[in-house]
Amino acid sequence: MKKLLKAVYRRLGRPSPARLAAAAAALAAAGLLAVALLGPQRLVWAASFAMSLVTLAALALVWNEARQARLEARASAERAEVTFRRILAAFEVERLAAERRHANGGDRLP
Repeated sequence: MKKLLKAVYRRLGRPSPARLAAAAAALAAAGLLAVALLGPQRLVWAASFAMSLVTLAALALVWNEARQARLEARASAERAEVTFRRILAAFEVERLAAERRHANGGDRLP
């Protein structure tokens, strides 16, 4: 099934996840409408319940992706800060070494 879905995805030209979600939502709404018009009450309830579960699962997935993105952004910012601090420390070491060289050079007699 996974290979079939990947083949369809490639055949469609690799659409964006937002476009796929919009198409899936439209198909699900059309299916739920058909069930509501043509099906018995129990089938309508079951389809509605399934749609609610799918919606909750999608929300959980989006929340998890957002959390992962925040964690990655925080880690990236921390790495950038560490790099920046290392660069500043290297400049400070070089400045102190230059001051030391200047002080030692000034003490020498010609």
